[in-house]
Amino acid sequence: MNNDNKPVFIVIIAILVIAVIYLVATRNNGATNIPADNKTVEQTPATDKEVAKPNPMEAQIPVDLTDEQKGQLKTGVEAHEPRDLTFNVTGGSFYFTPNEIRVKQGDKVKIVFTNVLGTHDFVLEAFNVRTKIIKDGESDTIEFVADKKGTFEYYCSVGKGYHRMKGQIGVLLVE
Repeated sequence: MNNDNKPVFIVIIAILVIAVIYLVATRNNGATNIPADNKTVEQTPATDKEVAKPNPMEAQIPVDLTDEQKGQLKTGVEAHEPRDLTFNVTGGSFYFTPNEIRVKQGDKVKIVFTNVLGTHDFVLEAFNVRTKIIKDGESDTIEFVADKKGTFEYYCSVGKGYHRMKGQIGVLLVE
């Protein structure tokens, strides 16, 4: 390289470095429409009114069990003859509620999975069942017979294992 070209080359490198730093610094400010509090902002074209919505890529605090879910879980652990049991499970960003289900061996189990935020599914490999991948507000149902005792993990398979790794798991206990 000619010595006369060195200053030009250094200026070009400096401009590129500054441009990259600027792009990285501004990538999450304004361009993605996510304010500092990590809440997604939706704008309606008619009013430009801001509506806060949780970011589905951030972990959310699981919702409390409903009275119906508490009753379903209690029914699943009482001593009884095998019977048909239904459990309503909700899922959001990296959680399931409830994240523990207890049944007796021989019970026919029906799980109604409702997604409350993001895109998720419900997988229980030990019994070869899985829901479809569903979006906010959608539900899907799986059914199986708990024909073996043990502790079995259920999880969300979205993101090639990322949701599972982030803690979107639960356990089915078959007594």
